[in-house]
Amino acid sequence: MAVLEFASYRVKNMDYQRNEKYKISDEKIVMNPQISREINVDKNRIYVTLNVVVGSIADEKSPFQVTCSVIGTFDYRPKEDGAETGLDQLVRVNAVAILYPYVRSIITMLTATSNEYPSYIMPTINVSKVLASQEK
Repeated sequence: MAVLEFASYRVKNMDYQRNEKYKISDEKIVMNPQISREINVDKNRIYVTLNVVVGSIADEKSPFQVTCSVIGTFDYRPKEDGAETGLDQLVRVNAVAILYPYVRSIITMLTATSNEYPSYIMPTINVSKVLASQEK
């Protein structure tokens, strides 16, 4: 058995908004996804929410804003933690890494179905490293 078992996920929120203020130009569009997480522990059941916002409806250089929140449910088995990694490390690193591909896929799907701009494919990243650097 695994120390941290992924039970399921569900989409809490997914939203695409066209930016009416966007001004088409020859400039390259730079998207900087904003990523955050929330962790709730109920005994050995862990709920991790991964939130991502791409683009902005307040920025004239962004054609859209996409938001997505996914909640993952995990079961922690402390007796299986022979390496003594600990719940905090497993959740901060492993749980968010498990959820990131789901968020990535949803954002790609939402932007692809807009039928106005090319779909946005979020980069593959070490999401726990990005979150750690944001927390500093």
